[in-house]
Amino acid sequence: MDRINKTAGYTLIELLLYITLAGMLLVSLTMFFGMSVDARVKTQSVTEVNQQGASAMEYIQQTVRNASSISAPAAAASASSLTVVVPTASLSPTIFSLNGTVLQVKEGTAAAIALTNDDVQITNLTFTNLTRSGTDGVVRISFTVSRTNTSGRNEYDYSKTFTTTVAIR
Repeated sequence: MDRINKTAGYTLIELLLYITLAGMLLVSLTMFFGMSVDARVKTQSVTEVNQQGASAMEYIQQTVRNASSISAPAAAASASSLTVVVPTASLSPTIFSLNGTVLQVKEGTAAAIALTNDDVQITNLTFTNLTRSGTDGVVRISFTVSRTNTSGRNEYDYSKTFTTTVAIR
């Protein structure tokens, strides 16, 4: 008697089709996760720039509001550093300036303290003294904060300019 050998299995065409489908699924998942990582890095860059810029600006504003007078720059002049006289003698004068691309504050005779970290770079720091005669003092503060991008990836490219005007109280 002839027995026909019937075994279950896949044909070559079916096998190639399944491998192709599985490969397409893996490529799609890899692209999705790659784009998710890129979006997360971009969000972190934007958040880092916004937080450090806002924090530094708030610190400068608070110091100027509580100051007694503006020593430098002179009235109607602009400079890359700001010197104010504050009521606390040990903290006077208080000087805001750049050290490379790091914003720093020097209070009295103490060593300068960084207001920003190495994750961001500060450029275009400008203090403009808008004080008119008979007023306590007004200064316009402007600087640009950029995310440090040592890898060259586009996700790290983000910068924002912060500008405000503050008066002594």
